[in-house]
Amino acid sequence: MTRTLTTRKGPLHFPAFVPVTIFGEKYPLDDLIRPYLPRLAPAVMVSAFFLQDAREAPDLSVPLLVDSGGFASVFTAATVTRTRVGLGVIDYQGRRITPGSVLDLQERVADVGFTLDLLIPPGLPTRDARRYHALTRANALWALHNRRRTDLPLYGVVQGWDAQAAAELAQEYREAGFEGVAIGGLVPRMSQPDVVDDVIRAVRAAAGDLPIHAFGIGHPDHVARVSRLGVDSVDSSSYVKYAADGRLYSAPQVRHAHLTPHERVHLALCNLAAATGASLPLPTARFSTLTTRTLQR
Repeated sequence: MTRTLTTRKGPLHFPAFVPVTIFGEKYPLDDLIRPYLPRLAPAVMVSAFFLQDAREAPDLSVPLLVDSGGFASVFTAATVTRTRVGLGVIDYQGRRITPGSVLDLQERVADVGFTLDLLIPPGLPTRDARRYHALTRANALWALHNRRRTDLPLYGVVQGWDAQAAAELAQEYREAGFEGVAIGGLVPRMSQPDVVDDVIRAVRAAAGDLPIHAFGIGHPDHVARVSRLGVDSVDSSSYVKYAADGRLYSAPQVRHAHLTPHERVHLALCNLAAATGASLPLPTARFSTLTTRTLQR
C-alpha cells in the first residue's frame, strides 16, 4: 500500500529516506551540505537536541521533521526522572528535555513531530525497560492531547525492545489519533535480525494504515530489509559520516584520508543520491565519477 503524509509544506510520499542534519561546531560538514538537501531528499530530519544549538531553524522547501532528542537518555551522566504527573524527563549537562519543551519547539518550527521517547538499549534490566516504556507512552499521549497546531502531524514513538509491547502501544497510538508510528531502539539490535524483524512485523500489523518510521536506519542493506517488512520511512546521518570518513556507500571498503572539505561534500551528496534515488545536480554528477576514481586508486 502506498502511503502519503500531508504536511503544511505539501505531501511527503513514501517510501522515503530522510537525511539527518546536525547543528554545532563539531559538525562543520553538515553546515556545508545542508543547502543541497532539498534538491536530493523529500524531507529533512533534525533533532530537537541539536536544534537548540542552531541560531535559527533551517528554512527548507521540503518538510522539516523534528525528532525529540530522546537518545540523550542513554548519554553518560544523563538522568531520567518521572514527574509528579507521570511524565518522563531527561536531564543532561544542564539541559532538561521534557514533553512540553519538545512539543513547543516542534510547534514553532516542525512540519512533522515525534514524541519524546526514552531509549531502551539491549541489556537494560526488565524493570527499567518497563518503566521507560510506560514513560514513553505517557509522554506520547500527553503530546497528542496538548498539541495546538492542527497542521502538525505527530508520530507516537515506540521502543523496539519487545515485539508485543511495541505492538500494543502502536495499536493504542492508532486508536488515539496519531498520524504515524515511529520505532526507536532498532539500531543497537541490528545484529539480532530476528528481533528487529519481529518488532517491525508486529508494529506494522498493529498500526493499520498509519505510516511507520524507523529511526537511525541508514545502511542501504538495512534500509532495504526494513522496507520489505513494512517500514515507510527511515532517517540517518550515515551519508555524512561515510563522507567524513572518506567513503562512499557504493564502495565502503575504500577509504581516502586526504580529501578537501569540498570533496567530502560531494561524497556526502553522492551517498545521499544513492539512498534517495535522486539525480545529482549536473556539476556534482560530473564530480562523482572523478571522486569514485580517486577513492579507488
